[in-house]
Amino acid sequence: MNLVNGKPKSSISIFDRGFLYGDGVFETILVLNKDPKNIKLHIKRIKAGCKALKIKNFNQDTLRSHIAKAISDQKNCILNINITRGTVKKRGYNINIENISPNIILTTSKMAKIPKSYNDNGIKTKFSKTRLFKTIEPLENIKHMNRLTQVLATSELSKNYPELIMCDEDNNIIEGTSSNIFFVKGMNFYTPKIHGNSVEGVMRSVIINILKKNKYKINIKKINMKDIKNYDGAFFCNSIRLIWNIKDLSGYKYKNNNNIQSLIKLVDNEIYK
Repeated sequence: MNLVNGKPKSSISIFDRGFLYGDGVFETILVLNKDPKNIKLHIKRIKAGCKALKIKNFNQDTLRSHIAKAISDQKNCILNINITRGTVKKRGYNINIENISPNIILTTSKMAKIPKSYNDNGIKTKFSKTRLFKTIEPLENIKHMNRLTQVLATSELSKNYPELIMCDEDNNIIEGTSSNIFFVKGMNFYTPKIHGNSVEGVMRSVIINILKKNKYKINIKKINMKDIKNYDGAFFCNSIRLIWNIKDLSGYKYKNNNNIQSLIKLVDNEIYK
């Protein structure tokens, strides 16, 4: 189902600020048995994004009502939420607009089939040639609608490399093209610091909480490209795929890691409960 401000619709005005300038935020949510997973965390991030972008008149109760309607005929799906500043009468960057309300755009889609081997055996990955730069601190950690750096990086994806690692200009590992990344050494889990045009994903936060709850040590630190051989294992995560174990990183092979396998079970228990 496609909804724009709660009404069935599959198009928006060409004067919508999201279309004109990417002036908005978005979320992608896994829905299982009509339950949008981690919805509180997703809405919390939407609220933070709207506040950072100075989008006025966002109402989370209205959003929740529209979500219930959007998934009313769906049991299992992917729910996409876009909140734009709204529709304007004339173009221009100026955000001091009177009588404007956010547009709430919801779409649902079928879950893509993921090859079983991705979860069982892990995937091959490598470093993207596209870099994430540290030049947009005011928008740091906001899942805004300008994701062109990540979009460009996906040109390097392939069947053999379904996800890539993105680094900054100092060769520090930051994230995947559409995921966050963790590394493992013994009982310790490590994940890179988030900065610039990167995003602290909801699943990253969920995993950090699960690790803490189960007495694993979690470290958030700079991790350089040259450090990958210092770890026993690594994995990507996001809200749709959950965890993708990494078996090969730019030719460096990781062995099957029991701590990652244990974490996969803990995450599955959390999501599929």
